[in-house]
Amino acid sequence: MVLSLTLTGLVLMAKDWFPQPLPVNLLWLMIAFFAVVTTAVHLLLLKVSRGRPQKFVRVFMMATMAKLLVYLIFILSLAFYFRQHAAGLLTSFLIFYLCFTFLEVYFLRRHLDSQHS
Repeated sequence: MVLSLTLTGLVLMAKDWFPQPLPVNLLWLMIAFFAVVTTAVHLLLLKVSRGRPQKFVRVFMMATMAKLLVYLIFILSLAFYFRQHAAGLLTSFLIFYLCFTFLEVYFLRRHLDSQHS
């Protein structure tokens, strides 16, 4: 939640830096999309992590593949429907993806390390 709010603040400050200003609604949609998908996958992985390690690895790989496919469909549809803003959308998507992936890996790693201690 904190990352989503921070990114929203940064979007509001930096929205005019792109060659063609991006519609703020699209950026908010992207942040909300990442927040929902990341939270859903994270909760699934937390639930599975209580079981066998082999099962966790399989579910982690399947969830990551499914998440990447959903991301691909989402960004391609945005870039297709908003062609005039495609470069800015792709750049924003990459930044949001890196931030949310780092956050997800950090908290998942912290959770798994606390289970082994």
